[in-house]
Amino acid sequence: MKHTRFTLFSVLPLLACLAVLPSCKEKNENYPPQTWSEYSYTGTGISPRDISTIFYENDHSLWLGAKGNEGLLHHDGYKWNIFDMANTGIDFDSVTSMARDGNGKLWVGWKNGLARYDGAGWKDIEEFSGLRVTSLAVEGIGTIRVGIKGESGGIATLQNEKWSFETPGNSGIPSGNINGMVSDNDQVLWLTSADKGIIRLKNIEWENISAELPLMSPDFTSITKSMDGSIWAGSSSSQLIHFFDDTFTLLHTGTSKPITTVIVTADGNVWCATLGAGLVKYNSSGWTSFTVENETLPSDDILCLSAGNP
Repeated sequence: MKHTRFTLFSVLPLLACLAVLPSCKEKNENYPPQTWSEYSYTGTGISPRDISTIFYENDHSLWLGAKGNEGLLHHDGYKWNIFDMANTGIDFDSVTSMARDGNGKLWVGWKNGLARYDGAGWKDIEEFSGLRVTSLAVEGIGTIRVGIKGESGGIATLQNEKWSFETPGNSGIPSGNINGMVSDNDQVLWLTSADKGIIRLKNIEWENISAELPLMSPDFTSITKSMDGSIWAGSSSSQLIHFFDDTFTLLHTGTSKPITTVIVTADGNVWCATLGAGLVKYNSSGWTSFTVENETLPSDDILCLSAGNP
């Protein structure tokens, strides 16, 4: 049986993905385990694949979306399950985002559409056919926000089982090139865009709130919120913006590489995945870099991050 080395690696409570195969076995068998753990995967039926998004729900539910058209992998606590064109009728080509709503339904966005899974079957949402979905946010039980990038881009909202679309052509949203999205503790919607930096929807008014900041690039790729309610966003120029208590702080990772994902773990550490500079951690002590050169990372190109259980 062929072994594929280090297709998933993690530093609990962090998960960082490049590619995945089934039936993991921890390569580092020393006890106690080292800070970083490498994993080898063996098995049949699932080919190596680049992972573009991670949706970690709990120890019994981990979803991985592939960068190509290889669909979704779901680990249910016992085994890997595959969802692709063959068993869903949906071509999950380059999965970008996943979220579960208050009714327990899973939403999946990819470069050509949006789908919903109720645990029994999949539904392709026809309103999004051909649209490049980049991000998802859930507000309350029944409100779903969908970020869209491209000529018909902007924000789509599902309320009372009806979709509405806001684009620069029919609303005050400053950009139709949405990269990321998050709702804060006050259900204010925050967006990152490829051409207008950071956008906020507050009290039904759209604001380009980074317009006056000295940005190296208006292309902001990822956004997240921390437990204290603050907002963090990362850019393609490796800048990091922190917004808290009506104050912006502009930071830089010290690299020149694009940030692909920003997350904040329960211990308050801010983690940035980059294309070309590995992982960068920020906290009150400053910056720490984790690369192929100084750590056990298999690559300095990190596509996505997710926080798991410590």
